[in-house]
Amino acid sequence: MSKSRKTEVGFVETTGWFSLAGLFIPGFTAIGIQGLNSLIVLFGFECSDAWNVLFRFTSAGCILAPWLFFRFIQRTSLSNETLNKWLMLFNTIEYTFLQASIASFLTNGKTLCYGPDGQNGLEFVFTGWFAIPVLFLLSILFQQVQKAKMEQAELE
Repeated sequence: MSKSRKTEVGFVETTGWFSLAGLFIPGFTAIGIQGLNSLIVLFGFECSDAWNVLFRFTSAGCILAPWLFFRFIQRTSLSNETLNKWLMLFNTIEYTFLQASIASFLTNGKTLCYGPDGQNGLEFVFTGWFAIPVLFLLSILFQQVQKAKMEQAELE
């Protein structure tokens, strides 16, 4: 194994393993999203309004989370193993944010709460699958940032 391979964090490889699981977990994260909606309802929001709040929160989160992780990897000096654990946490959070955000284009709060057409949130499974290519693109970007950071450290 070459020296550069040892020092490089495999963001794309780690996300690839996460994505394999991501093909099977959208139902679990959809249950988590439904749980967040129920928690918002407990704070006094009406069901469809709670979905709108959740959709807005996750839309902001799916933009903010990559920016925060990008800043984190620029400033951190963690080991590869630790950084991969942070990447898995980021992937899980971003996957869930993307899943709910994309769902806001396919459904609305009234349909999810009161829809007589049999819609039961199945679109969350499909939006989970839509999130996987976005995670790959983000991982490629993060890997390039990490590579540039390592090259700069070698020059100094």
